[in-house]
Amino acid sequence: MAEIGGIRCGCRGVPGGNFFHPGGFSLKSCFLEQQRTRRNRNFFRNVSIVPSFKRGRLITKWSSVAANSPIFSMDAREKSRSFVLVSSRHKKVPVYVMMPIDTFGIDSSGCPIIKRLKALTVSLKALKLAGVHGVAVEVWWGIVERFCPLEFKWSLYDELFRLISEAGLKLHVALCFHSNMHLFRGKGGVSLPLWIREIGDVNKDIYYRDKNGFSNNDYLTLGVDQLPLFGGRTAVQCYEDFMLSFSKNFEPYFGNLIEEISIGLGPSGELRYPAHPLGDGRWTFPGIGEFQCHDKYM
Repeated sequence: MAEIGGIRCGCRGVPGGNFFHPGGFSLKSCFLEQQRTRRNRNFFRNVSIVPSFKRGRLITKWSSVAANSPIFSMDAREKSRSFVLVSSRHKKVPVYVMMPIDTFGIDSSGCPIIKRLKALTVSLKALKLAGVHGVAVEVWWGIVERFCPLEFKWSLYDELFRLISEAGLKLHVALCFHSNMHLFRGKGGVSLPLWIREIGDVNKDIYYRDKNGFSNNDYLTLGVDQLPLFGGRTAVQCYEDFMLSFSKNFEPYFGNLIEEISIGLGPSGELRYPAHPLGDGRWTFPGIGEFQCHDKYM
């Protein structure tokens, strides 16, 4: 083969074990070719292989396109998946349904009420029949301690929790220290306690404020957490008194009816600043937010 500038080698594994390299070859090129061939074979041997044994023998749908490796058809692989899914049907995840945001309202005298009480009772029973484990209920600071400091009125929630218990459902309670009036554009919703708002009418710096002087009365600023501006109490002490009163009133329900309690920590119950206020035209989706740290206590 030297006359035509070529040579034979056994690197490609073609019939006869030889391959002709025109123009000569190098040991490096042969070695790289062998490595590439091995990788391709290993790839085909490992693609979509689902072994199945019956009476000690490997059962395959058909032979592999590479060597003797078994490759199952798509329907065989789907059957193996369905077997796993069937075995997980006995595992259950409890499902909670959130109460509508307009569950509570204010009557003509200014007192909080449960709206559509009969419809709510029917809905709770329907949820139980549908397999729902429980409901999530927001417990509002602006409803319970609405009129006067340290005057907690739990009668509304006593009635609601009784209805939920009678329906055979469980409770996830969220303690809410914010307002949701911005969701109703001034035509409903739950505000902060009225006595808090009276303080805010005189001192707007108890709320978050942006650099242009606009304040947001959905939540008290973090700047007043440790300041006794609320009848001699700090904001944190107000939250603490509310939670202690809740615990004292509903302790018999803990662990049986009430299975979980979460605590709101900011606007919309979230630990954040009200950096994208809704309802007054200052912010629209998807605009960026704005710093809310310009009240005098921050």
